[in-house]
Amino acid sequence: MLLDDVKLKSLEEVYVEKTHSHLERGVDGLVRQVERTYKKKLTVKTINSGLRFVHLIVDGIILQLLLSLPRIFFIHDVQLLALISMLLLIAYPGMYIFFEYKFQQTPGKMLTNHVVINEYAEKPSLRICMLRTAIRFVPFEAFSCLGSPSRGWHDRWTKTYVVEKKEVEKLKAILAKYNNQ
Repeated sequence: MLLDDVKLKSLEEVYVEKTHSHLERGVDGLVRQVERTYKKKLTVKTINSGLRFVHLIVDGIILQLLLSLPRIFFIHDVQLLALISMLLLIAYPGMYIFFEYKFQQTPGKMLTNHVVINEYAEKPSLRICMLRTAIRFVPFEAFSCLGSPSRGWHDRWTKTYVVEKKEVEKLKAILAKYNNQ
């Protein structure tokens, strides 16, 4: 088998063994401690919806501050102000694509020490970052981030996760162990 033929397992395909012990009454009427081992799909500890909201607010404030700077200097030029407002349509997706591709995190995620990873616990590709940003424009997408676990459409549809930085190495170790069996 060639190395190119090997398909690595993703986070969504990994099952971990769990052991559960409980008391069980046998046929003879005696109570015994019984252990059962079963496989359970790996649960990736993703960000909660409260922190997602913090990220949205911080990223929005930073974007507004950056776009407000030219307004201070050109406050009387209506055409220039209109152009600056149009730049918001480019700056919003541009900021998300740039920061998520270059740093794996937006300024809001930097503040809370969270990163975006792909299904292999690695940095997402530029294509995936662009797709994540495009999906954010789908109507009602923001509501998909509510609930627990908080994985919005832009995460689910692109097979990405927003996790704490310290979780990334743990996930990589799990994948390495699982893929080397």
